[in-house]
Amino acid sequence: MSSKQMERDRGESCAHKRSEQPVLERYHQIISERAHVVLASTPMSEGGFIANGIFGRELAAKFAGEAAQDFFLLDIRRRQDFERGHIAGAVRTDFYRWAEPENLDRLPPDRKIVVLSYTGIAAAQVVCGLRLLGYDAIVVKTGMNGWSRNQRTAEVLGHIQSASFPVERKPPEPYVPATEMEFQTPSREEIAVIAARARDIFRRTPRGGVFRYNTVDAAHLHDELQNGGRDKYFILDLRREEDFEGVGHIGGSSQVDFTAAMVEENFRRLPRQRKIVVVCYTGNLAAQLVTVLRLLGRDAVALNLGMVGWTRTPTTRLYLQDIESADNPVVDRTGCD
Repeated sequence: MSSKQMERDRGESCAHKRSEQPVLERYHQIISERAHVVLASTPMSEGGFIANGIFGRELAAKFAGEAAQDFFLLDIRRRQDFERGHIAGAVRTDFYRWAEPENLDRLPPDRKIVVLSYTGIAAAQVVCGLRLLGYDAIVVKTGMNGWSRNQRTAEVLGHIQSASFPVERKPPEPYVPATEMEFQTPSREEIAVIAARARDIFRRTPRGGVFRYNTVDAAHLHDELQNGGRDKYFILDLRREEDFEGVGHIGGSSQVDFTAAMVEENFRRLPRQRKIVVVCYTGNLAAQLVTVLRLLGRDAVALNLGMVGWTRTPTTRLYLQDIESADNPVVDRTGCD
């Protein structure tokens, strides 16, 4: 290829990138603004579905009454585990493909969608994606472990019962709080942009390794931080200020309320060149924010099991009680898929 031809190709490439820039900026704006509405409208006080979540025992109580018809169960575990045992009436889809048009078409717009995964962390990522698209979605905080004991329950219990990594108890830096908002239906343009971006991002989610399902285990993060890796990670804690200081936090963490994470002044604090590890009580709020951050091009993962996977906290007892009391029926035949 001649030097003139190479120069022409470089020029065309640069022109193409310049023409794409306004489009990318518009997409970023759409996702950011929609995410701000979704996060700022999340119920965080007692009553209702706090943090877009429900415990397994609470779901069982609702299914024992007439409220069962108000819910649509979406199970995103692997097919073999779904067939081994799932809640009657649940529909299975793949975590990596939930945003494909054929899967979204199966979801009823007039029912509350309950998303189930193994521990709730993967499900919470899908819940956020669905809420960005206008669906009324919630996550089972303890996953299938909170409904019925299964082959993975012992491993999860072991992680929580042995959690004993150190914490700091320094007060957090101030942040800009969010104005309370109402959950709204997105526009057609928002739906098209967010769904297309979600399809791309979730297809590329790591399926193995230390960051599988966009998570990181407490033991790996602790080892990294102890062995010179602090410059690689930015730890963002979404818990309340009193818990951040009183219960304790991972050394070097920054704190912001989940509802305020997409306030522009707070979002600008997040680094572009470091992996963002998002932390909350059990991992569910963190996983929801991870979806937003990854849609916006940030390298973000959730701390698996949240702070109950890092150290003993007041939430530990609630989490363990939900799993230890889980004894609800499952069906072991292939569901509609």
